[in-house]
Amino acid sequence: MYKRIIILLSSFSILFTFTGCGDSSTSTPSTTETLTSVASSKILNPYQALIETSLSYRVKALRLFEALEDKEVLTGADLDALHHLTLNQLSLKDDIAEMIEKYQYLTEDADVYSEKERMELLMISLSAILLRYDNYLLAYINYENNTKLRELLNDEDSAYDIPENTLNDMINTYNSITHRDDVKKMIAFYDKNIQAHEAVNENFFLYLKIMIDQSPSYQLGFDNTTEYTLANLDSLYNTTVDVGDDALSTLTYTLSKTLGNTAGLVETRKGKLYEDAAVATHVRSVIKAGDILLEKTPFRLTDKLIPGHWGHAVVYIGTTDELKALGIWDHPIVKEFQQQILDDKLIDEALRDDVQLNTIEHFLNVDDIAIMHDHTESDKAKAERIILTLRQLGKEYDFNFDIETSDKIVCSELVYATSIMIDWETEELVGIHTISPDNVAVKSIEDVSIFDITLLYHDGEEIKTDKKEMMQSLLENAEEEE
Repeated sequence: MYKRIIILLSSFSILFTFTGCGDSSTSTPSTTETLTSVASSKILNPYQALIETSLSYRVKALRLFEALEDKEVLTGADLDALHHLTLNQLSLKDDIAEMIEKYQYLTEDADVYSEKERMELLMISLSAILLRYDNYLLAYINYENNTKLRELLNDEDSAYDIPENTLNDMINTYNSITHRDDVKKMIAFYDKNIQAHEAVNENFFLYLKIMIDQSPSYQLGFDNTTEYTLANLDSLYNTTVDVGDDALSTLTYTLSKTLGNTAGLVETRKGKLYEDAAVATHVRSVIKAGDILLEKTPFRLTDKLIPGHWGHAVVYIGTTDELKALGIWDHPIVKEFQQQILDDKLIDEALRDDVQLNTIEHFLNVDDIAIMHDHTESDKAKAERIILTLRQLGKEYDFNFDIETSDKIVCSELVYATSIMIDWETEELVGIHTISPDNVAVKSIEDVSIFDITLLYHDGEEIKTDKKEMMQSLLENAEEEE
């Protein structure tokens, strides 16, 4: 198997069996070894799932605010959406708080851990508290500054089992001097000691490091005199968070209110093919309706979630002319998305917040890209597959990567669930079945009678010859690194 994603399905039991801040007397070597094996191995562990879920809720909060901020009268559906926004926040509140408190004491006490383990566990607490600050700073402060929405989020609602002052509690936590002192102490320890661990090349460790280093709150600092001005927040946010073509454009007190397609997707730089007009033109000249695209973004937080080379798989819907040629432009499902297609949003992909359509230019914020074309597929089968792909739009992202669920979906599952005539390679791990982008990619070299690699870029450069050989090399090298 080329890519292994081991999903831990035991809720938060492993990470949450550890003693809290300052109480190290009940820690045991066996417990430590268990956590170390979880934190250091190449899996989507429960803490990563917690972060990814929180980031997806952040994006939903931004989108909802954008939809509601100027409405004079809110509908019942609007109120329901606000209630579910509150429920989302409440569902993670205690888990995030527990992870913040869990390892704070390690700034002063190494306990039974090695220096590397100590740093990794401290980074869990630090990244959790920064996540909480960033969620407020980047999303929920907008609700605070809108009188109507602020009051609604603070109202008690027994029908939803929502207590009063939910937003106020978040505001008080954000402004707490005690919490600011806690995070400053952890940041000081991190800044002083992180260079000693530069050689660590484990996905989970790097995931935590990116979360911390690219946090706007971390970069702005926590001095009481810090002023979160319009200029420095706008500049900081747009250099540390990928917000796509619809970049956050208008700002309230601290940050913009308009949501880009991938707001919340943390990255350390832009992709090597980003805003390269020649590459975009070349892709358009090669790609055909129904093609599968793979991408590699080693500079993104999400790339650290999944071991292997390829980190994302999408489906190209096709242009208006292609859909007309296939006879489905006026199909009821296509009609629902005609305006987006006319707006050149032709990439169907499962992102952190949901399955959505995006432009080719948006997608090309990458280092590597591959296009897989099924040259055996009939027009009738392709038309049916495209319609099935469009039916997935709006589904939530599946953080369990389980292909046997239908209400949520992961990026490579989008390919699996729509290209139903292909015998895709899957893996059974920890009692579930999953498919990774590398499992999709391997078909391009194993089933040459079906798939062509019509375009391949690696590390920002086009591979013009021996594309299958390069694809095999990328997959094999990724397997060896695991």
